[in-house]
Parts: sequence; C-alpha cells; structure tokens
Amino acid sequence: MYYKHDLDYVYPDRCDEHMITVNKKRDIDFNEDYPYLKKGFLYGFIRAVFFVLLHIIVFPLMRLTHGLRIEGRQNVKRNRRLFKKGLITVSNHVFMWDFLCVMRAIRPRLAYFPAWKENLNGNLRWLIRWAGGIPIPTENFRAMAKCNRAMEEVLKKGKTLHFFPEGSMWFFYPDIRPFKLAVFKYAVKYEKPILPISLSFRPRRGLYKLFGKGPCVDMHIGEPLLHDKSLHPIAAAEDLRARAYHIMQGMNGIHPGDPTYHTDHDPDNYQKTM
Repeated sequence: MYYKHDLDYVYPDRCDEHMITVNKKRDIDFNEDYPYLKKGFLYGFIRAVFFVLLHIIVFPLMRLTHGLRIEGRQNVKRNRRLFKKGLITVSNHVFMWDFLCVMRAIRPRLAYFPAWKENLNGNLRWLIRWAGGIPIPTENFRAMAKCNRAMEEVLKKGKTLHFFPEGSMWFFYPDIRPFKLAVFKYAVKYEKPILPISLSFRPRRGLYKLFGKGPCVDMHIGEPLLHDKSLHPIAAAEDLRARAYHIMQGMNGIHPGDPTYHTDHDPDNYQKTM
C-alpha cells in the first residue's frame, strides 16, 4: 500500500542527510582502539536477555504502538538453509525503532547493524549496542578499517548484518531513497544473499489513534537475491543494488511509470517527494 501522511515533517535537502539531532551525553572517540564488535561472555549473556525481552515485551509493544503487520515471512522460513552461512538484510530507514521491526521479521535470527556514531553518544547508546549496533567512524582511516573488519567478522561467522542503504533516517518517508553501493559490495565480496525488506504505511484508525501520531507500519519481505557471478564485482554489486531497489519500491506500491519511481542512485540528483 502506498500512503503519504500529512504530518509536518521537514525533510533535509540531501537524501542521505540525517534529520534528527542527538542530545549528546558523551563524546566517545571512535578510534582504532574502540571495540566495534563487542564480544565476551557478558555481552553474549546480555544479547540473550535482549532476545528474550524482544519476544515478550518489545514485539507485542510494536504491534500495539505501530500496528506492525508483516507479509512475506515465508521467504525467511523456506530459505533457512540458504541463510545458514550468513545473510545481509536491507530496508528503508523510516523511524527510530524500525530495526526492531526487522528483528521481528527475521526471527529467530539476531542481527548486527552499522549505526550512526552520533547515536552512540546519546541516551540510547546502551540499547543500540545490545541490539548489535556497530558505530561507523568517519574521520580516522585506521578506525574505519577496524570497523570494516568487525562487519567482515559478522559475515564470516555466518551471522546476519543489516544495512539501511539509504544512509540516514527520515521519519515515515513514503518513498525509497537512493542506495549506497558499499552495502552490495559486501554481498558480492562475501557471497552472501541479500534479503530485501521494505516498510510502508497506512493511516491510524480505531484504537491505534491512542498510541501515536505517526502512521501504522506494514513490513514486506521479498525473496532473497544472489549476485550475478558472471559479472565483474563492481558490476555485480550495481546489478544487485538495482534489483533490490526495484523490488523494494514494488513492495511499497511504487512501480515503473509512477511519479515517485526512481532508478538514479546519485544523491545529488534525488528530488524529495514530500
């Protein structure tokens, strides 16, 4: 379903620019010594507790507060063997807790995800780390290399890595913004399937009006995508990106010929639709 809300959000001019401001509580130096991928017994125990809390508290709450509906769960269930050696999931980034929706969609798998480093300086830093957040440094080459190795380790161990390929979060934006190519390079390099997931919206009605102003959320899970091994790695990544982008727009009710259907991934060329 394609639905545009009438809320008074002002979206940034550039499609990969952030629209939230973090109230900083810390000023962490994300350098080459920072533990980008947390390990150890204590962290494993905390993740296990987090997994339980997701199922008994968070998932029912998401259903209540956001009216979360999921279609396409069969694409997760029937491809478990394909996902056994690792998986990359991708989705549009449209509200603060959409990663938890992804966790609901791919259960019982837990995922890691690259996170905007500013969020790790805010009030929710502990929750982001428990959820599997890996902060992305931007000013230190050695730190960026270490962060990259952390994400490589996730994939090499057969775990799930989630990306928001749009590069930033825009509240309840109905259209799919351009994707960063780097996400799909990971899939090609480590030969991991891509599972496309899109979030669309519907109006709040009935009791859902008591729990928020934003629209209710529908999540759509597509068929897994594999890269074309006959292509050069860069071309294979570009092809994978194009297919994922087309499919995710289609799942949101946006098809070729529609005014908001898009194929150009240059952020300088993107025109806001709201």
